[in-house]
Amino acid sequence: MPYMDKAMVPRGGLRIDITLHELPFPYVGLGGAVLGVRAGTSALVVAGLALLVSIRVRISLI
Repeated sequence: MPYMDKAMVPRGGLRIDITLHELPFPYVGLGGAVLGVRAGTSALVVAGLALLVSIRVRISLI
């Protein structure tokens, strides 16, 4: 085999970073969740939307 067939080369990939937003956003998500539950919405739907408000998802190619 030629030398270059065994050489290590960088592979492209996908990087996903999940972090919390700064302080006001989790409070907004929590308040929206409380209002949603009081309005009679399903708890699963409310929890999913509150999570989307309070986290930051950053997707990048590496």
